Amino acid sequence: MKKGTSNTGIIIAGVSVLAVVGWWSMSGGGAAAEKVPTRIVQRGPLEITVLQGGEIRALQNNEVKSEIEIPTKILSLIPEGYLISEEDVKDGKVLIELDSTDLKTKIETHEIDFQTTVSNYIDADENREIQKSENQTLVRDVKQVAIFALMDFEKYLGREVTGAILTTAGLPPDVDAFEKYADVLETQANAQVSSEAALAKRGANAKPGVAKKTIAAPPVSEMINFTPFLEQKAQSDGEAQQKLRQLEDDLLLHRSELALAKQKVESSKRLAEKKFVTSAQMENDLVGFEKVQLSVKTSETALALYKKYEFSKHCATYLAAYREALNKLQRTIRANRSRMAQAETRFSTAKRRYEMELAQRENLELQLKACVIKAPQPGLVAYGDLNASSSYNYNNSIEEGATVRLRQTLLTIPDMSQMGVRVNVHESQIKKVRIGQPVKVRVDAEPGKELDGRVAELAVLPDSSSSRYTPNLKVYPCTIHINGYHPWMKPGMNAKVEIIVDQLADVLYVPVQSIEVDQDHHFCYISNNGNLERREISTGLFNDEFIEVRDGLQGGEAVALALPKKAETDMGGAVKSEPEGGQPKAKPSKPKDKAVAIAKP
Repeated sequence: MKKGTSNTGIIIAGVSVLAVVGWWSMSGGGAAAEKVPTRIVQRGPLEITVLQGGEIRALQNNEVKSEIEIPTKILSLIPEGYLISEEDVKDGKVLIELDSTDLKTKIETHEIDFQTTVSNYIDADENREIQKSENQTLVRDVKQVAIFALMDFEKYLGREVTGAILTTAGLPPDVDAFEKYADVLETQANAQVSSEAALAKRGANAKPGVAKKTIAAPPVSEMINFTPFLEQKAQSDGEAQQKLRQLEDDLLLHRSELALAKQKVESSKRLAEKKFVTSAQMENDLVGFEKVQLSVKTSETALALYKKYEFSKHCATYLAAYREALNKLQRTIRANRSRMAQAETRFSTAKRRYEMELAQRENLELQLKACVIKAPQPGLVAYGDLNASSSYNYNNSIEEGATVRLRQTLLTIPDMSQMGVRVNVHESQIKKVRIGQPVKVRVDAEPGKELDGRVAELAVLPDSSSSRYTPNLKVYPCTIHINGYHPWMKPGMNAKVEIIVDQLADVLYVPVQSIEVDQDHHFCYISNNGNLERREISTGLFNDEFIEVRDGLQGGEAVALALPKKAETDMGGAVKSEPEGGQPKAKPSKPKDKAVAIAKP
């Protein structure tokens, strides 16, 4: 004997209890078989189904929600159940009108702030362009100063000698090299401004010092010995060489004069010895000679001082002026970068604020437009959320004068072309149900009509809302899609669905009310020669009317549809024993067959 499931036993036991109503003519130790209605054991196909009750729902709903951020009241409302037509959608029929008084006041207040933001945005944009122009002017002026300093240096030493000295000092040796150097500085500065602007756009969490500074100051070389460059007479055509030649020419002239003065003095001495010239003349020649000697010494000293000090001093001065011009160019570019970064930051801030205010303005305009809700599509008008509970819709009633909040569902317009049934499958039946199984649907509003459908959706977890109030009740939401279009069908109608889980081809089956469950064992009462025999059977699948019998019965036998009352003494003094699986079962005191006769009174 096979052990039946406890859930199956509970269902059959419940049906068995209902079957004994109206049959109370038992007395003594048994019952008469002719007083109990019977049913012949049948063989044939058996359809296994799960029967559930549910509610008709549209598979797709267009929910009209409030888009007003502030709580507002309903001024006018279309009657519930109104059928929206294609013409209503085309003409823009008004379904709901919400109070827009507070919203208009908010829009007027925001308009003042918006205009101020627009002015600040334009001002920041113009200041940014002005700053760009000022930076260009400053850089141009400083570059001009640097070029002039380079030209002064070249004027003093000549282009070739100046280039050699500047190359030794690690500075741009000519105008072209200087222009390239200035372009590199500006490019680096602009790249850093762009990087900082990108960091600002990424948000306040970005670190302002992430961009690595790459602008390098001109190298500061050691002291340069300019004296060797003074000897490069063939390569130099500057003021220094002119000054050097002038000093050397003066020295050469004074030395020539000194030689003449010396010859003259010697001649005067010879003539004075012969008394050809006076002593006064002799004295004059000596004075002239001494003057020329002093002039030679002065020229020699001037030449030496120029070579040793003045030349190097002028070279260092011109070099320092050129270096300072380069440093000033670098400082100017850095200051321009700082000012430009501040201008870009102010512009970015003003732009973000403008965009925020513009988005808020557009949002307020959309909310004002959303105060008048027009028909979006054809269909029936239903108040509230059709998928919500009745208590939710009661607490959020939709009527004229009611206050609604943001995102609250005001109306639901179901798509009548695709309908379905929402049912809850008990956990005892959930293993039988699969997506895609065929379903028969019967709507209470149209008795006699049977519609076809299929299981389209089945929840993996039980419905939490049902277990909230009845923790022991575990049901799984299931959606049935109904095939075809039925214009008479409306959301909210009650329906019964019969999910076909299996088709048994050729089996024995009896009514479920003929089964008695005793400690997880199944019994039937067989009509045999006017008596009822209690017989243990093995059952299989079942539906709401019939149950499969796998062992213990034969086709053609009559089974009682109502279970008789009995006592342990009528059963021959039955005692308890341990069946398979450790569960106790009834066992007669005397060895008997499976069938136990119940005597007529």
